[in-house]
Amino acid sequence: MKNNCAKENYQKPSDYLDGTQEELKGKIKLLMNKLQLTKKEKENLTKENQNLQHEILQMQSHLRCMVSGFSNTSIQFPMANELSNSIAEFYKCECFDIFFDVLTQELNLKGIIYFFSASMIRIDKIIQEYFSPLFKNIMEVGCLTNIDGPILNVMRKSFQGNYKSIYEKCMRNQSSIRIELQKYLKLNNNDLIEAFFNKLSEIMFNCYITDPILTFDIQSIGQKITFNQSKHDPIDGFIKNKEECIILMPAVYKNQELMAKSLVISYSYQLESN
Repeated sequence: MKNNCAKENYQKPSDYLDGTQEELKGKIKLLMNKLQLTKKEKENLTKENQNLQHEILQMQSHLRCMVSGFSNTSIQFPMANELSNSIAEFYKCECFDIFFDVLTQELNLKGIIYFFSASMIRIDKIIQEYFSPLFKNIMEVGCLTNIDGPILNVMRKSFQGNYKSIYEKCMRNQSSIRIELQKYLKLNNNDLIEAFFNKLSEIMFNCYITDPILTFDIQSIGQKITFNQSKHDPIDGFIKNKEECIILMPAVYKNQELMAKSLVISYSYQLESN
């Protein structure tokens, strides 16, 4: 009796296939055909998406050519928002990895701050020393006191058209300063340090030749500040608002506009590590 009641109350699921064996085979075949059609539609949509992406790149190229001074700009060179995203990703990935896997294992907080600061200062020096002779010669030949404005804008856009070759030439001595810093601080794990330096060099170089220039507030590294979620990102988890923290990697600005938050660590970390 109990089993009969259970059978009477049993409700078949909405997708239950009912019928004879032949009918079920037919339904399964129909479902398989629909599945194959869906796969083909997906493949077609993927191809269409790739074509659309290609068209977007072409449109960007055409737009650059329509704007005065942009004709020499490579479509592969990242735009300002792309640079901003790459900086944020770099802070969250490479900086995070080297902080926890290398620096915290072998250095105290002062050493960590020195590593980040020295890395940026030395790479910035390489970039400045590479471009300064060119700018100096232009000012001398043109009897100019500075080249800010249209001249520098056009030059930067020209650099962007051949930025990969210029970058390789500019960063020829990057490995030597990396090895020198690594030996000075007695750091191991060459792969992570090399990856960090390569990515940092690429980002700083691109930020220097983009127009307008994106500026790293390098001098702020090591400063003690009050945490503000809209301006700072914590490297070691959550930091409460208005809590004291220390800047490890600087904010990035386009003129006065904040393009990337600074990377910070809680000031209490310093107390715990001492």
